Amino acid sequence: MKNHLLLSVLLTGAFLSCTKTDDTTPVADSKYQEEGYVMASISQTSASNTFYAGYFPTLPSGNIDLTAKSSYASFYPTAVWKNYMFGQPLVSDKKLSKQAIVKATGAVEEVASIPLVDFLTRVVIINDQLGIYSTGGNRALFMFNPTTMVNLGQIDMTSAQNFPDNETNIYANLTYRASDNRLFAALYTNSSKTGQFYDAQNVYVEVINLTTKKWEKTAIYEQATYPFTRGSENGIVDEAGNVFIITQGQYGLDGQLGANAAKRSRPQILKIPAGGTDFDKTYSFNPVNAAGLPNLIFQLLLGGVYDANGIVYACISGQQDSARLLALITKLATNTITATEYQELTNLAFYDANQRWAKLDLTAKTATFIQDMPLTAGYAYPITYKYDGKIYMPVYNSTLKQNGIYSYDPTTSKATQLNSLTAGGLITHFYKLTK
Repeated sequence: MKNHLLLSVLLTGAFLSCTKTDDTTPVADSKYQEEGYVMASISQTSASNTFYAGYFPTLPSGNIDLTAKSSYASFYPTAVWKNYMFGQPLVSDKKLSKQAIVKATGAVEEVASIPLVDFLTRVVIINDQLGIYSTGGNRALFMFNPTTMVNLGQIDMTSAQNFPDNETNIYANLTYRASDNRLFAALYTNSSKTGQFYDAQNVYVEVINLTTKKWEKTAIYEQATYPFTRGSENGIVDEAGNVFIITQGQYGLDGQLGANAAKRSRPQILKIPAGGTDFDKTYSFNPVNAAGLPNLIFQLLLGGVYDANGIVYACISGQQDSARLLALITKLATNTITATEYQELTNLAFYDANQRWAKLDLTAKTATFIQDMPLTAGYAYPITYKYDGKIYMPVYNSTLKQNGIYSYDPTTSKATQLNSLTAGGLITHFYKLTK
């Protein structure tokens, strides 16, 4: 049975403002925490999922039991603006939810929301007055005010790329370039009639001018697929304004396996040059190949956050395929694999500790593993964040009994384990709140 990798995420925002009267009037104390950290996890069983989220006034270090914090039916924020989180509501529903941490209890509370026709997919906050969100509707892209939570209308995308025979045509990845006020919306297209997760042979990125609030054009890169990957919550834009689009490829689900697989079926980072709105057709960077693993059956490129000077940190395939994985792949290729063996194959390929966090140089096209971070099941939840000059990345390695967040200092090239999750499942989010 086909499992969708793409998680629907519902995002929202709200803001409470006070009217200043005179300098002697005391300002009402906010109900919500204005600074600190939020760490969240998911505990999965065959019957249900339970989400945990906890507030920490300082960096959450040492052993952490998130089950001692609050639990939720759902917790999928994918954007933070100041001290508010925007994402899926705390109960499954079609709306964009703005959430905050209640001072009195430390619990997450919905501050405001915008009702939707379809489930929300992605949100990006531009400033206090403008946010953009996409939904599961066909090429649906909307504007809203994250302060007042007023819907500002839909962007006309009728001229954008569409695959009417595919049930899904949504914008799963939104990247904002401030230098010319443009939004780049990558199309995720999928048909339930195939076993793969992306049903096109090229990448399509829609260019929206946020000054005019209008669609401008479709940028196309041929022979690349799936411009969305697990953990890709951060738009990658360098200091000059170059936009980088991470593409995953097909996981071998299109029959293209190993070093001789079609270029489109393997991970690539693509580039839209500064000031431009078309792809640089000469730029393609496969970091797994660059790390010295071109012969892997599966190649994974997960997460990703931009640091500075052309450097990105991401989770990539980190070791040679095991003998058991290769044996199961052979069975899959000859159509002799059983349902039990297929589940084993999935666990080995995606949830075993096969990946490593790496430093990617987008200019030199090099990939260097971070040596003092162990192998991780990066496909679990490969979140990546940059706060106060440090890069934060989770490691899940059941063999080593590791399940926590590492802090990496680019100035010293050293990583240290920040915390260890003793209960609560797998880490899914780690947010810093600011005033």
